[in-house]
Amino acid sequence: MRPGLSARSLAIIETLQIQLESTIFKVNSLGMKKLIYVSSFLVVLISCDQKKEDRIIKTKPIAEEQPSELFKTIAIMDSLYFSAQNSCDLEKYAYYLSEDFEFFHDKAGLTDSKENEMSDMAIFCGEEQRTRQPLRRALTEGTLKVYPMDNYGALEFCDHVFYLQVNDGTEKVVGSGKMTALWKKENDTWKLSRIISYNHQPLAEVELSGETLNQYVGDYSLPDRIVNIKREGKLLRATDVNDGNPGWTTLLFPESENRFYFNYENVVYEFIKTDATVETLNIYENGALIEEAKRRK
Repeated sequence: MRPGLSARSLAIIETLQIQLESTIFKVNSLGMKKLIYVSSFLVVLISCDQKKEDRIIKTKPIAEEQPSELFKTIAIMDSLYFSAQNSCDLEKYAYYLSEDFEFFHDKAGLTDSKENEMSDMAIFCGEEQRTRQPLRRALTEGTLKVYPMDNYGALEFCDHVFYLQVNDGTEKVVGSGKMTALWKKENDTWKLSRIISYNHQPLAEVELSGETLNQYVGDYSLPDRIVNIKREGKLLRATDVNDGNPGWTTLLFPESENRFYFNYENVVYEFIKTDATVETLNIYENGALIEEAKRRK
């Protein structure tokens, strides 16, 4: 076999050589230019075939790599860190932070020290906040990526979602976000030195069409106020209006076609239809009906 040529290419050469020999007398009668033309065509054809075969070889699938030991380690550290946050174990939470810790958050801004982070966590885990909005963070499966940082530690990228833990033992998704974290290895111990938390978005149990959401838009009358409902992207927004002045407002997250929840506390707004027309807004707190508002014509 000629070096650099495949079996297929050699077969083509032999076939074309036979055809070339049978027609050589015609080529000679037509002159040297015709002979050069045929020879050039043969070279180009063989070259194209060889390149095609090379491409086929190069596009063979590469076996999927198994997770590295570093990946497994950081996956464990991520789980431990957020387990401490979810359970509000402040002693463990502080243990995973480096002394030069900084936290960059797209909504809350910069927390420039470990001390200030622990002050914020004391509020986050305080009785009032945990009663009103107990949250649980969960890593989005398949999004974790880990890269080594020579002479320092590791860089982590991931997506995660947040759940409101309702006082009836259930939970409802309320948001999503992305995180980049820099882990420092100190004396065989891993510590978080930097967190960048960003792209936080509201997220609901279900996604409704614009047509469905629009049918709830309007004003609903209560004895002491008007509840104004507007569409806001894939959610609704409820605003209390007193004497024409808008006041308290919140987003409503759909959990079914006609039921919506807050991203805090256990409150549900339910829209009721009569003859295919939305006419009533029922408001529930901790499962009990507390208000019934009639839609204004």
